Amino acid sequence: MSLLIVKDLGKSFGGVKAVDGISFELEAGELLALIGPNGAGKSTTFNMVNGQLQADRGSIQFAGQELVGLAPREIWRLGVGRTFQIAETFASLTVIENVQMALLSHAGQVFSFFKAARAHERTRALELLEQVGMASQADRPCSALAYSDVKRVELAIALANRPRLLLMDEPTAGMAPKERNALMTLTKKLVLEQQIAVLFTEHSMDVVFAHADRMIVLARGRLIAQGKADDIRKDAKVQEVYFGSGATFEDKTAVSVATAKGQISKESNNGLFNHQMSEESNKSLLNTQGVNPEKEVFEARIVANVHKDLSSLAQTEPLLSVQSLKAWYGAAQILYDVNLEVKRGEVVALMGRNGAGKSTTMKALMGLLEKRTGDMHFMGRDISKDAAHRIAASGLGYVPEDRRIFTDLTVLENLEVGRQRPRMWPDGSAAPTWTVQQLFTLFPNLGEMPKRPGGQMSGGEQQMLTVARSLMGNPYLVLLDEPSEGVAPVIVEQMVQMILALKKQGVSILLSEQNLHFARLVCDRAYVLEKGHIRFSGTMAELDANEHVRQTYLSV
Repeated sequence: MSLLIVKDLGKSFGGVKAVDGISFELEAGELLALIGPNGAGKSTTFNMVNGQLQADRGSIQFAGQELVGLAPREIWRLGVGRTFQIAETFASLTVIENVQMALLSHAGQVFSFFKAARAHERTRALELLEQVGMASQADRPCSALAYSDVKRVELAIALANRPRLLLMDEPTAGMAPKERNALMTLTKKLVLEQQIAVLFTEHSMDVVFAHADRMIVLARGRLIAQGKADDIRKDAKVQEVYFGSGATFEDKTAVSVATAKGQISKESNNGLFNHQMSEESNKSLLNTQGVNPEKEVFEARIVANVHKDLSSLAQTEPLLSVQSLKAWYGAAQILYDVNLEVKRGEVVALMGRNGAGKSTTMKALMGLLEKRTGDMHFMGRDISKDAAHRIAASGLGYVPEDRRIFTDLTVLENLEVGRQRPRMWPDGSAAPTWTVQQLFTLFPNLGEMPKRPGGQMSGGEQQMLTVARSLMGNPYLVLLDEPSEGVAPVIVEQMVQMILALKKQGVSILLSEQNLHFARLVCDRAYVLEKGHIRFSGTMAELDANEHVRQTYLSV
């Protein structure tokens, strides 16, 4: 009998059916990936299994016991562990104290007048930390850890109740490629050794294809496919609604050969968005073993439209010029003498691991940090002392990683909040001006829900809305923080096309990104940050060729 049995599960929010009658089973010792486009119902399903949401209909049986109607704490004590997309640890406590808190909770000993909490089950806590490779850092505060290590601590916390079922919500979000695979390899080891069943959601397809035993795919609240990696990879419906062409992720488990490249490169010269393959060409390429023609064409068209005109860019004045930028959070200095520039029509990547200073750089440029120093010029004007609203009014757009939409306002109302006047380039020509209809064409998902409140949108849809709201300000340059993080491959593909459409119109973009594959598709140049210092500056080709920088600072 399966450890977890979900039958006809349903949940609605108002008139929206977030989950509509899905059923699946999960065995002990199995990793099951729950994937699908943003808004598919993954998080809703996850939260119903965990008890954070109550199902409208259906059954969730764990080891023969019904979970529907139980509170999360009751489900936790039955042996269901949980990790979160954004790691949930106590930053002010040490690593071992975080695990001890979980052990206290499982034992039902929230407090005692006779025994200090730090003495509770220290040996058991160290054993758990040993399992996840964190015993040597037991006495360090969580606030001092690298993000990948925080994720390991969270895994130890989730194991504190000796779970038979582990729920992992985007476990590798925000991690570098090597860190992602290291965490999932560790999880797989624990699954096999302890016969734990794991249900996890994930948008990093390299992780899913490399580690999942099976996959179930949701779209618009319904289960549209399930099976092994090869079955899901070939499923036409999944490709249409979730994978897209597959060009924005690297599936290292798939067979790949380089034939037909010449034909694709030749075809790609016809333009980025107007290229149409003939039926005969499609059939010919489909018969080439291991090649996804749609992916190959997408990638070749990108290559034909990026990294070309760097010589002419070198002769132009930068839109944004930054010298000796320093920034602090309170007394802690985060940035040290950061120098960078972005020119008209240029896409520049700001890369580095979590905590390197990428988001801090963007916040400093937008005037969102109380303490910053340095020389910052935008459109020829000194903005180093300007408040954030003045910087935004000058034509510098900002798309934060955490989206920050108005959840009570509709899509249209959110867009109207961002509207600014049309702008002109210094030479008197008109700068790009965006209308609601143009943005709905760029982001068709938003065009399907103009009156939907922001709070009823998925994470990926909110990400698109945040970008669209920034474009309503008709910016000369957009600061784009982690655009590919936590969104489906098909949405990432739309982001690629959006960025290149902006580039074609002369708009510049400085994007913070950890996904090197995504950056390769859209960026001309890159800066690599590490602990607030610029460690590399050069073209994407130069970054690709520099193995030391990629391995040392990007874990690639």
